[in-house]
Amino acid sequence: MAEIHLYKGNSLIWHLVINLIITSFSYTCNMKTIFFIIAIANTSILLIYGQKSRSFSGVLTYHVESVNSKDSVKEKVIIYAKDSLLRIVNFNTQTGKQEFIKHLTYNKSYILVETPLQKFAVRTREHMEKDSVTYTFERRKGHRRIGGLRSKELLVKYEENKLPLTCYYYKRIDSKYANSMKSFPGLATLFYSFSDSGILRYKLEKIEKNNPPLALFQIPQDYKIITLEEFSIEFDKLYNKE
Repeated sequence: MAEIHLYKGNSLIWHLVINLIITSFSYTCNMKTIFFIIAIANTSILLIYGQKSRSFSGVLTYHVESVNSKDSVKEKVIIYAKDSLLRIVNFNTQTGKQEFIKHLTYNKSYILVETPLQKFAVRTREHMEKDSVTYTFERRKGHRRIGGLRSKELLVKYEENKLPLTCYYYKRIDSKYANSMKSFPGLATLFYSFSDSGILRYKLEKIEKNNPPLALFQIPQDYKIITLEEFSIEFDKLYNKE
């Protein structure tokens, strides 16, 4: 996967600026024109840095807990990110581990499934799915440090809940990396979900900025890539054998 290097882009901008300055000296020597050109270049560089800062490579760890029950089930979500690549690992003391791989640029997503006879990478349309909850939000002035990030406050009205709930986001990282609350103006650092057992609160516990290996986002060689329909057939065969 090709990486974008800011240095090259900035060098190109300044190369154009220098050429324009030389041209201005040659024809008019108009200092106002030169300063105007430099101002435009600076703005362009700031825009490039601003766009880059929304991308993320590293690890996000979310702690999940039940809000309205004393459920003993412990759950955690770990998200590995490398620009447009995601690997989402859900840990649950009751249901075990579930893993997803998402290639956002290529619009591909897979569920990794292990059975006694075969390992499968099941193609899904999860990357095209909207949020699992329906909501609207209002920006608020409050802020709070969550998982080491200075997060801004949102008042979120969930269709599944009568009362609005206070959530938080971090504006400098794109919302897509949380794999939820995709309409938020930034990475969701505290948000809610709803299930048959009640309301679940997701809170960013830790963020690590690093460069995960590319192999982490690739389908392992011992996994068979199939569609969801094909997996249903394979699962039925396995069930019938038992």
